[in-house]
Amino acid sequence: MKRMVSVITGAAVVCGVATGVFSDALSQNVIRPEQKILRVIPQKPLVLQRSLVRYQAVPMRTLDRNGARQILERLQKSGPGGVGFEKAEMVDGRYIFTSPDDPSAVCDVDAATGSFLVNFGLKRYSGEGSTRNLPSGNRAVEIARSYLSETGYLPANENEMVVAGVGGLDMAVARDGKQAGRYRKLVTVRFSRVLNGMPVQGPGSRMVVHLGENSTPAGMIRNWTEVKAVAVSKEQLKSSEAVRGETAERLRSIAGKAREVRGEKSVRVLYDDGRGNIEPAMYVTAEAMYAGPKQQEMVAVPVDFYVPLLRNPKALYPFMKERENKVPGGDSRQRSLRLLIPRSGSGEQSDQK
Repeated sequence: MKRMVSVITGAAVVCGVATGVFSDALSQNVIRPEQKILRVIPQKPLVLQRSLVRYQAVPMRTLDRNGARQILERLQKSGPGGVGFEKAEMVDGRYIFTSPDDPSAVCDVDAATGSFLVNFGLKRYSGEGSTRNLPSGNRAVEIARSYLSETGYLPANENEMVVAGVGGLDMAVARDGKQAGRYRKLVTVRFSRVLNGMPVQGPGSRMVVHLGENSTPAGMIRNWTEVKAVAVSKEQLKSSEAVRGETAERLRSIAGKAREVRGEKSVRVLYDDGRGNIEPAMYVTAEAMYAGPKQQEMVAVPVDFYVPLLRNPKALYPFMKERENKVPGGDSRQRSLRLLIPRSGSGEQSDQK
């Protein structure tokens, strides 16, 4: 009988990828539970609200190949073992280590920030059947924290790190064009960041730990720099009128051909570009309504984007030309194996965008 592992477009080795051509935040895999809490753009001047600050990364020495290799070796000590990362190359300021035995095994280290992605390989998880002894719930969070502690990658201020969700990765199997089984393969614990009570969104300030057989770490993403606060003066902030105007302009640009735009909402957040800059911004969501295939029904397409609150932002936002500036966990090099699909647990959102 013929059988095949179903190919799920955009399912990643260590993180999910979503569709959404109208999306800024969705395009960077940053759906967070705190984004469910939204409020309208304030009518009062922004400068009259509680004082705003931005954050910048504490400078660190640029890593050489040996320094990047030491990060990998530190992670391997508590990893599953048996995976060799013999091949090494420098790509776009990142050291990429790969294994000749398993094309899904990769370690990607950013030389400038020290951020990294490591996947110890999914070859062992490619067979039918669920993985044995997977942790769940609070136990998975405890194990993930323990792994961060053992490898020395807990934040200096642990109170900044919050649990964003516990989900996982499944494998779907199809026979004769019909789904014949779905197996639990990995459990995923996601951590995000809160600074001074403000949620941090974006490709930075996140840690993801994948746990496999017998709760052994199967992979990890760490894009988390230690930062210091920098005061923002009134002169550096855009006016409320400018923010509202920019929001309207972006909506016209993104959804100008829509029949209508519904449910426009926004919330103030801190945006982390993953390159050492964290800045105040408005996160805007809406639904653009388009005519359906038969012109008789409406199709809702989610729209979301960021509006910087600083007149001269230092962060690289998704709408900027430099958005292709890659960070570990953010390009197709880490998405070569497409047999796993993200699974979300109760009370959180999945890695899929």
